[in-house]
Amino acid sequence: MNKVSILPAPAVAGPRPVRKTSTLGWLAFAALLFLVPLVFPGYRTFQFTGVLTYAIAALGLNLITGYVGQVSLGHNMFFALGAYTAILTHTLLGVNPPLSVCIAALVCFGAGYLAGFPAKRLRGLYLALITLILAVSVVPLVKHFKSYTGGAAGLTFDKPEPPAWFTLGQDAWLYYFVLLFAIVIFWAVRNFVAGSTGRALAGIREGELAASSMGVDVNHLKVVVFGTGSMLGGVGGALAAYTIGFIGPDSFTLMLSIGFLASIVVGGLGTISGAVVAGLFLQFVPSYASDISQAFAGAVYGGILIVCMFLMPRGITGSLIKLLDARREASKHPSNQGVPVSSRPNP
Repeated sequence: MNKVSILPAPAVAGPRPVRKTSTLGWLAFAALLFLVPLVFPGYRTFQFTGVLTYAIAALGLNLITGYVGQVSLGHNMFFALGAYTAILTHTLLGVNPPLSVCIAALVCFGAGYLAGFPAKRLRGLYLALITLILAVSVVPLVKHFKSYTGGAAGLTFDKPEPPAWFTLGQDAWLYYFVLLFAIVIFWAVRNFVAGSTGRALAGIREGELAASSMGVDVNHLKVVVFGTGSMLGGVGGALAAYTIGFIGPDSFTLMLSIGFLASIVVGGLGTISGAVVAGLFLQFVPSYASDISQAFAGAVYGGILIVCMFLMPRGITGSLIKLLDARREASKHPSNQGVPVSSRPNP
């Protein structure tokens, strides 16, 4: 018997059930994404490609932090590892871009899986401090291996060219290239967290001892999720490198990890759609903050974060989900409208 499957659903606040309307909504959203290069100019298409790469990486961190409750500050390490692995296998070994991204995914999963072993016994600030070591070591390591990474100057390379039959230009081609990976990854993660696995992850997040007593292999699942989240961070980094055509150590500083963590909190911890909001946040908010005030860009950025968390403490998608659930419950039980939740009879 699968040990994970015996965790009862009511024990923890598990994942939301997959509804037909939710599936149709995701399909409609994917269809809209295919229209982006046809509606927006090249630069905007380039920006939305960046949104997708950040969303993939943010989804990985959301698995680690939002679903399991492990606070990781080392996501920039795997973002950088994926970028350099993909580009070096492409430029030095002649591997085509899709295969190089897959190789980067495997390398990052292995690195994340190994990093997950010490992380499985740590929580909270202790885990944050351990992963902080990974975060601050990225830039020195990149500069040290300058014969491969280009050191502080970074690496410049040619972006993948579209085939002859594709007439929408290079930006559109890269957008569809990244979009294909994003659709597959979001679909796979959505299935991964659904059902008994999602309840097990929620059980670990809410109480490891209780989840373990219900038969969940806590340590194994934490290591696997840490490896999977790191893999998605690496895939996002690899795709971002191909999108930009340049990688350098200044692109993978500690601020990138802090940005990832802040974005998934704003987007909504423990939600798949929250990663999409996180991608939008990482792509547009820092640049708009700089446009408002170049000298106080950090203060503007922090102010936006404070406003978002004050108005929507569950994150944007988390607050929307709560509102929709409340309206759905009100429509099912109209007699409860206007009655405080604490005074309503238990169903």
